[in-house]
Amino acid sequence: MDKNKEPKKITAAQMERLFRFTREHFVEHYDLQSELADHLANAIEERWEQNPEQDFEEALQAAFKKFGVFGFSEIVDKRQKVLTKKYYKLLWGYFKNFLRLPQVLGTISAVLLVYAIVKYIPILYLILVIVFTVVGFRALIKNTKAYKRKKDQTGRKWLLEEIIIGSSGFLPPLYIPFQFYLQTPIGETPEKTAHIWLLSVALVVCFLYGYISLFLLPAKAEKHLKETYPEYSIIEE
Repeated sequence: MDKNKEPKKITAAQMERLFRFTREHFVEHYDLQSELADHLANAIEERWEQNPEQDFEEALQAAFKKFGVFGFSEIVDKRQKVLTKKYYKLLWGYFKNFLRLPQVLGTISAVLLVYAIVKYIPILYLILVIVFTVVGFRALIKNTKAYKRKKDQTGRKWLLEEIIIGSSGFLPPLYIPFQFYLQTPIGETPEKTAHIWLLSVALVVCFLYGYISLFLLPAKAEKHLKETYPEYSIIEE
C-alpha cells in the first residue's frame, strides 16, 4: 500500500448499506443497528488498510464472518441483558426516593392506611386492587399505543425505550397482595396481625412498583434515552 495515499473510508451510501445489512440480519432496533454498523465500518476500513483494492461487499462479508455462526444474535442478546439491567437500576433508583425523607413519610402513611383498611374495612382493600388493575391496564395500553405511534412516525425502534414500555407489566403487584390477603388468618390473633402488616407493606410496595413502571419511568423515558444514546436528541428532535 502506498503510504502517501489516503486510506479508503466508508462513504455515506456504504454506511446506509451497513444499516440495511444489519436489518437484513434481524437487528430491529436502531441503537443496535448503529453500533453494529460502526463496528462493521471499522472492520472494513482496517481490511482496506491492508488491501485497498478489496471490494466493499467482499470486505463486508469477511467482517461479518467474525461474528461466528450465530451472526449478530449473541451481540443483541448481550445488549438486551445490559439494558434490561439498566432498566431495573433506573426502577430501583426511583423506588429508593420513596424510602428517603420526605417521601418516606408518605410511604409509611400509606402502609398505615392500608393496614387500617384491611383490618377494619376489608372489602375496600379488594376495591383498591380492582381500581389499581383497571388504572394499570389503561396506562399500559396508553403507553403501548404512544410507543407504536412514535415508532411509526420515526421509523426507528430503540431497545431501552422498548424495555421501558414492555417491562411495565404489573402482574406481581396484583398476584402478591391478593395471595397474602387470601392467606390472612381469620380472628384476632398475633398471626393475623403479622399477616396484615405484611400484606400492607406488600400492597404499598406493589403500588409503588406499578406507579413507577407504568407512569413515572415512561414519562422520564426521553431523558434516560438521551443519556444512553447521544444521537437520540439529534435524530428524534
